[in-house]
Amino acid sequence: MAKNWTDDVALVESIAGNLFEALPLLPKRLVRVDAITREFEMPFSHIQIMCMLSGGGMTIGEISTSLGIAKPNITPLLDSLRERGLLERQRSEKDRRIVNVHLLPAGQEMADRIHASIARQVTEWPESFNHSDIKRLNNALACLINMGKQLADAERQ
Repeated sequence: MAKNWTDDVALVESIAGNLFEALPLLPKRLVRVDAITREFEMPFSHIQIMCMLSGGGMTIGEISTSLGIAKPNITPLLDSLRERGLLERQRSEKDRRIVNVHLLPAGQEMADRIHASIARQVTEWPESFNHSDIKRLNNALACLINMGKQLADAERQ
């Protein structure tokens, strides 16, 4: 019996294989990212930022880490969203080097509309999908989100 799950070579290979196969399906089949970018007239990176900030404010460093984009490259993305009146940046009162980013009411409304657009896409999935499979997918996505947050927290430490 393996001591750690990472010692289970078959499991690791299975996960890698599933992720490999899922990569092209996620942005094209399960969620049609191209349709969302057209609908909201913004690049996917902007949509990702809007989704992240809908859960509450973040620092530029947290956004950078979550997206895997260098801080200097985040600034123009945030500037574009700020110019559209969707978010604001504020320097931390405790540490002026830290910049906090928050959605403005128009930004939260836009994030809610993005969420609704994704929900519409989900309702367009074939009714022939097995209800049990859909529930397992939902649980797997919740697990994926949790694991992604754990990885992001570990990177910040």
